[in-house]
Amino acid sequence: MADRIKFQEKLNGIWDMAKSQGGRISLEEVEIYFEEDHLSEEQMNLVCEYLLSQKMAVTGYIQTKGRVKDRGEEQEGERLSSEEQAYVEEYLKNLDQMSEHSAEEVRMAYYLPKVVEEAVKLHHADVFIGDMIQEGNISLMLALKEIASGSDEEELILEEIRAGMLAMAEAQDETKRQDGKMVARVAELDEAIQSLKEEMGRKVSIDEVAERMGISEDEVEDILKLAGEDVKEE
Repeated sequence: MADRIKFQEKLNGIWDMAKSQGGRISLEEVEIYFEEDHLSEEQMNLVCEYLLSQKMAVTGYIQTKGRVKDRGEEQEGERLSSEEQAYVEEYLKNLDQMSEHSAEEVRMAYYLPKVVEEAVKLHHADVFIGDMIQEGNISLMLALKEIASGSDEEELILEEIRAGMLAMAEAQDETKRQDGKMVARVAELDEAIQSLKEEMGRKVSIDEVAERMGISEDEVEDILKLAGEDVKEE
C-alpha cells in the first residue's frame, strides 16, 4: 500500500511538472524523474499514457501497443476512410494556395504538409484525420514560436507536432473508455434492479440495489441519473 501511495504521489508530481511547462514534457524528463524507481519499459509506457490521457503532451514518445517506441522508428497509422482521404487531398490542395511573402509564412508553409504526413502516420480510426491535423497545426504554431531556426529545428518541431496529436488522441480514447465503462455500469445496474424486482415482486429501494451491486447508495443514484431514470420513481 505504501509503495502504491508513493507511486501515485510521483504520478501527481510528474503531472504538476508537465502542467507547469504549459502541458508539455519530454520523454527524457519523464525518464529522469522516475530514474530511481527503475521502471520497466512497460511501466514507463503506462506513465506516458497516463500523461497523455490527462491531455499532457509527451515529446519524443510515440504510442504503440505495449511499449515506448524509439524516436527513429517508423510509425504506420490506420488506413484512412474515403471521406478522410478526400479531406486530406482537398486540404493539401488548399495549402498550395497559401501566400509565402514573409520568412514566417515560408517557414509555416514548409511544415504544414509535414503536419499532414505525421497525422496520417499516427492516424487513429476513432479520431477524424481533420482533427489530428488541426491539433498538429496548433502544436506547430507553438513550436515555431519557441524553437529557433537551426540544424536540429525540424526534428524538434516534428516531435512537438507528434506529441500534441498523441495527447489529443489519447484524451479522446480515455473519454471513450470512461463512456464504455459507464454504459457497462448502467447495464449492470439495470440487471440488478430487474433481478431484485423479480425476486421480491415489487419495486426495490436504492439501498437494496447498492447492497446487491456492492457499491454505495450515492453511486447507485449517480448511475441512475446518467441513465435518465428518476431516482425516486425507481
